[in-house]
Amino acid sequence: MSRLDLVYNPVSGSFRQAHLDALVAALERHGFIVSAMPTTAQGARLSGQADLVCVHGGDGTLRDVVQALGEDAGRVPLCIASSGTINLVARELGYPREPERFAVELRAAWDRGAESWVHSPLYRLGEMPVVSCLSIGPDSHAVARVDGKLKRRIGRYAYVVALLQQMRDWPRATMTVRGELTDGERFEYEAEAAIVSHAALYAGPFRLSPQAALAADSVELITLRRSTRLGTIALSLAVMLRLPVARLGIAEIRSCRRIEFDRCVTPVQVDGDLMPECAYAIAPSGLTLRYVV
Repeated sequence: MSRLDLVYNPVSGSFRQAHLDALVAALERHGFIVSAMPTTAQGARLSGQADLVCVHGGDGTLRDVVQALGEDAGRVPLCIASSGTINLVARELGYPREPERFAVELRAAWDRGAESWVHSPLYRLGEMPVVSCLSIGPDSHAVARVDGKLKRRIGRYAYVVALLQQMRDWPRATMTVRGELTDGERFEYEAEAAIVSHAALYAGPFRLSPQAALAADSVELITLRRSTRLGTIALSLAVMLRLPVARLGIAEIRSCRRIEFDRCVTPVQVDGDLMPECAYAIAPSGLTLRYVV
């Protein structure tokens, strides 16, 4: 029997106790010994005895679990039973939401062994794990405006509301971005907005860079030299229409191993949550997450 910590976020926008109960029952039917572990305001709690950690929540809950694991994040495998607002990592990995189907597929993947799982090099912003994406600029300012109660009621559309409210007071500040590309070449330039994507998807089912993927040992840096209202709308429309934003000159995209900022940048959006702490650099952690799929 395999021991499984089921870490769940009881205040997630789509959390339902009945769904959690059904998930626990399905996992137990398929041979897992389940310890249900609710998150708190201080982050995720773990038993320390699990063979596998299952995250029942969104990308923010997954990030909290990775942070709680610390150096064990490279040893203890993970899986995701979606219960969040957007769930970029779970979408990319194709985890089903229905409890019985999820348990069946997880059991099969667990029995196949680690060679078939997705191995995802972990990047950090300072000491903060980044499991899917981060942004600095109008996007992160919009996240800072999101009303928690509204988010629980309407989910991802609360971000749209916040962005529309922000149109009246549009933030613009230039930062110097420098770093190292995957081929070792150094770069440096100025930008008013930056998105760093490690997962293939961003803001739902959308792709900013065709090279972005959880399994890639790099992150995609998407920047706007001038982050105007019109430029941000153009980027959003191009992404929704699946147009090549770099080729159209709407944004610049680089595959990077390390990214540095010339000053303390804030606010920062990491995995859908606001991180008001000061941060300067994004770099590999030396750890590799393993997703059982």
